[in-house]
Amino acid sequence: MASPGPDVMPLDRHTALEERLFHAVNVDGGRLVDAAALVLSSHAFGITGGLLLAVALWARRRDARWRLVAALGLAILLSDGVGSQVLRPLVGRMRPAYALPEGAVRWIAPAANVGSLPSLHAANFFALALVGTVGWPALGPLLYAVAAGVAWSRVYVGVHWPGDVLAGALWGTLAALLALAAVRLLPRRGKGPGPAEGGAGPGAP
Repeated sequence: MASPGPDVMPLDRHTALEERLFHAVNVDGGRLVDAAALVLSSHAFGITGGLLLAVALWARRRDARWRLVAALGLAILLSDGVGSQVLRPLVGRMRPAYALPEGAVRWIAPAANVGSLPSLHAANFFALALVGTVGWPALGPLLYAVAAGVAWSRVYVGVHWPGDVLAGALWGTLAALLALAAVRLLPRRGKGPGPAEGGAGPGAP
């Protein structure tokens, strides 16, 4: 995930309701739950997941493989790049690990004192989920389950508010829609098998 550009100190911008929701998720679930959350929150998991999805779409969708892979790349570029360089500095919201008193947060994953809204982990995985679902609808439930798990993990490990991951999910979805619309404007590189043979549903690039 990219780091924010402008050097702006974030401010504490959360509500009492959101703090209660945060504490309901940011609990000690035991070693196994901690380990699962840390894996879901790791950069390695995000990179590996994105690459595996790109390979799966490339192999499955011979009719639109280059468009789908291009849409994946563009969606991540938008969700992560614009999210870190524009949205986070614009909102300037402090992470719970820095906003709440010491000892009030179970903080088990690294996070710098930079803007927390939107959650780029959530944004990127929801962007991947939408593009992947368009390219291979049968993968949709799995992709969205993983994206939801990543969003949960960011609150569980103590580095995001619930509103951060919700905003991330919405932003990632919008970024994916923009990426899919953009690749549909590109000229096709010859004809391939139709949606039934390639496994795509309506709306595929």
